Amino acid sequence: MESELVSGGEMAKRATPIIRDVEALLRSGVDLIERNRFEQARSLLTQAAELQPDSALVQLALGIALGRLLQIPEATAALERAVQLDAAGFYPRFRLGELYMRIGIPTRAREELQRALDLSTNGEQRKLVRELLAVDAKREANRAWRPDFSRFRKGRDLR
Repeated sequence: MESELVSGGEMAKRATPIIRDVEALLRSGVDLIERNRFEQARSLLTQAAELQPDSALVQLALGIALGRLLQIPEATAALERAVQLDAAGFYPRFRLGELYMRIGIPTRAREELQRALDLSTNGEQRKLVRELLAVDAKREANRAWRPDFSRFRKGRDLR
């Protein structure tokens, strides 16, 4: 544990140590995600993102943890940042598509999942995407029709 100087020159023990090694934070955060301890993972991965904001792996792991905590806007931002940092990466696009699917934005989900499929490098990755797209197709087949407002995009006449 690290100590810090408190008013009056006293040294106080911190409740949680400050780890300055991004790799250690990332490994610990991923381990916590695998053990379903998302709140603790978010804390460590947030520290890692502060230390190294341009790491696609850190942003990816943070997005996964935030998504599991249902902090959707933050998760979306982290995963979009991961995609931006690693445009040729399969997993950032796959996880972003998966998140879009979970929150009910199927068009964006399909776009990201198709890009992930195009970037896949092995059969296992392709299988993951195809399974998710099959679930979406099944859900779409059972869905009640509702209007599509895509024609009212920004810049078009709304009359």
